[in-house]
Amino acid sequence: MKKVNWLTEQNIYDRESELLAELQKQGYIYKQTKYLNFRSEAAHQYFPPDDCVLFMGTLNLGRDILRSAWIPGAYMDEKHLRCSNYYTYFGQYLLNNKYFILSLGELVRRKTEILEYFKSEGDLFIRPDSNMKSFRAGVFNLNILNTMQSLGSELNRDETTLVLVSGKRAITKEWRFFVYKNQIITGSLYLMGESRVDETIRGGYLENYLSEVIKQVSWYPESVYTIDICESDGELYVLELGSFSCAGEYGCDLSAIVEFGAKAAWEDWATVNQF
Repeated sequence: MKKVNWLTEQNIYDRESELLAELQKQGYIYKQTKYLNFRSEAAHQYFPPDDCVLFMGTLNLGRDILRSAWIPGAYMDEKHLRCSNYYTYFGQYLLNNKYFILSLGELVRRKTEILEYFKSEGDLFIRPDSNMKSFRAGVFNLNILNTMQSLGSELNRDETTLVLVSGKRAITKEWRFFVYKNQIITGSLYLMGESRVDETIRGGYLENYLSEVIKQVSWYPESVYTIDICESDGELYVLELGSFSCAGEYGCDLSAIVEFGAKAAWEDWATVNQF
């Protein structure tokens, strides 16, 4: 068996049985857990604390995994995956390349100014600065949700929550790519309009576009991660970056995800455990 161990969260992935079969095919030991069953102080019940372990599952459980001694544990760097961090590097390629990052309280106070900037009659795109998905990103009308009480109630957040605000943009297609450092691993279409469509991407203009973006940016949040791109008004843009350990796989190549996830995990473990 290989030296990288895998811990997966049960009943999370659409293609869970395929993922487990791929882990077994490639010779890896894996165990499964559930969010309510896992405690970081009892992580040794799954694998020894000095083992190389890689987690796949939800953000909430991933955060608990990172409290264990395992390396890497989970690929979901909360700091580097904040919009306020990676927008610095990807800014010119982003769909939301004109934006404000501010607290919800400040958004309400500066509502008129911000609506005028985006030439909007009320609708604005709002998402959390954090990658932890504290609320669902979307378009909200600030002429309806025009008080902190109404906006905070809609998002279930308080006035100190940091958000990214941008103008409303039409999106026709969305794709997800898994990336190892500066190398594309695999990709998949996942949305056409409002319809879910899983379609594996193998080369072509999408990979060419993203490869060029990655080359020009020359920065990545951690060894493996995801980049979602989209089509808007006939142009391609970077939509967002996300965590490798907690990303939906859609129609991506699971064999490549396992191969490069293990490669990154072992390299990071070996860097820390040099003898």
